[in-house]
Amino acid sequence: MQQSNGKELALGILTVAVGLANAYLWKGVVLGGGLGPAALYSLPVLALFAFAILFSLSSAFIRRRLTRAATAIASLTSGYLFVPFSGTVAAAAAASALAGWYAADEIAHEEKDSARFSTRKILRGGLPVFFTAVALTLAVFYFVTVSDQHDQTFLPKAMFDAAIPLLQRPLAGILPGFRSDASVDDLMLAFAAAQIGKEFDIGTLTPAERERLVAESRRALATELGIKLSGDEKAGDVLYEVTNAQVAKLLGPYHGYLPAIAAVGFFIAVKAITMPVYWITLLLVWLVVKCLVAAGILRQKTETVEVTRIGL
Repeated sequence: MQQSNGKELALGILTVAVGLANAYLWKGVVLGGGLGPAALYSLPVLALFAFAILFSLSSAFIRRRLTRAATAIASLTSGYLFVPFSGTVAAAAAASALAGWYAADEIAHEEKDSARFSTRKILRGGLPVFFTAVALTLAVFYFVTVSDQHDQTFLPKAMFDAAIPLLQRPLAGILPGFRSDASVDDLMLAFAAAQIGKEFDIGTLTPAERERLVAESRRALATELGIKLSGDEKAGDVLYEVTNAQVAKLLGPYHGYLPAIAAVGFFIAVKAITMPVYWITLLLVWLVVKCLVAAGILRQKTETVEVTRIGL
C-alpha cells in the first residue's frame, strides 16, 4: 500500500482546516452569526475559493487513496458540526461525504491518466460535484435557520438585512425616498411630497396638517398591506414582514413545507452561483500549481507510460 508522505498529510490537514473555516464563515452568513457587510462579501468568498483550490490540490496530489478520501470526506462534512443533529442533517452529511469521495476519486483518476497537467481536464469531473456538496451544506444551514423560526419565514432576517441595501435603489424608484432605516412616517411624508410636490410645497403645511397627511397615508398603506402600522416601524422591517406574509399566502395549505421549499430554492440559487466560481477556480488552481512548481514544493518529472490500443 502506498504511504502518504509529510507533504501529503500536511496538505490533507490544511484542506480539512480550511473546509471547516469555510463552513463556519458561511454559517455566519446564512444563520446570521453577525458578520458585517464587508465580511459578507469578502471573507466567506475568499474562504470558498481557498477551499476549492485546496480540495483540488489534495485530490490530485495525495496518492494514497485512504488519505485522499478521508481528506475529502472530512473537509466537506465537518461543517455539519455547526448545526443541531437531526435525521435531515445526517442524510445531508452522508450525501456530502459520498460526493466528496466521488469528486476526489474523479480528480485523482483524471490526474493519473493525463499525459500533462491540465486543470480543465483534471478537474472537470470532480470539481462540479465538490461545489454541489458545498451548495448542499449551505442549503442545510438555510433549512435549519428557517425551521428554527417559529413563524417559518421564507427568508431569515439576517440575510434579508444583508440583501436589502442591494435593493434600495430599485425600491427608491418605486417608493420615492425609500430607505430601509427610515420610519414608516418618514417614508409616507417623502412619498406624499413626491406625489403632490409639483402642485405646492409640502413644507408650507402646518405641523397638524402634515401629521394628518402622514396619518391618512399610513392608514391607507396599512389597509392595503393588511397589517397594523404605528408609524415608528422601520421601512425595512415592514418590507420583511410583508414579503414573508405574501410567500405564506402564496403557499396556502402547503405552508408547512416552507422550510424544505426554501432550502431547495436556496440550493438551486447557490449552485447557479458556483458556475462562474468553477471557472475562476480552474484559473486559480493553474496559477497556484505554477507557483508551487516554481517554489519547489511540487516537482516536475518525466515518466514513460505504456499505452494499450486496439486496432486492426
